[in-house]
Amino acid sequence: MKSNKGLLIGGGILAAGAAAYFLLQKKEAIKALNVNVTKLDFNRSTKNIVVFVRMINPSNASLSVKSIVADVYWKGSAGATIDYRQPFVLQPLEEKTIELPVKLNLELVTIITSLLTGKFKEAISGKFELNGNVNAEGLVVPLQYSKEISFVDAKK
Repeated sequence: MKSNKGLLIGGGILAAGAAAYFLLQKKEAIKALNVNVTKLDFNRSTKNIVVFVRMINPSNASLSVKSIVADVYWKGSAGATIDYRQPFVLQPLEEKTIELPVKLNLELVTIITSLLTGKFKEAISGKFELNGNVNAEGLVVPLQYSKEISFVDAKK
């Protein structure tokens, strides 16, 4: 009976150690996750901005990404949101580009519609910013981006 008790305790310690190692490996993988915006584009059919985000998992552990959410700012004012909730897994050493649709407010819809139809009357310029996070394995990785953008009326 005494040896069975020791075996159970030893097995429990081994299982706890394996679980701790697994969690530490996931935490290190999330800290190493590389997330950056690679491209901004317009979807002419939906008249929406699309943001392309490249994610690189440089670790030896797979990562389950649950969501990507961000606030989008135009000239310092909240102009849109990104709310991507299509879970996926980044395998070890995998690189993946995700296309994120941006839900625009009315002001940005008007600007984009004017740009696409060639009806804007003046140069439009300002700072486009993203401030959000990627939820992976229950932990968050910051997603931040900032770019000065200028559109000039080609008819002038």
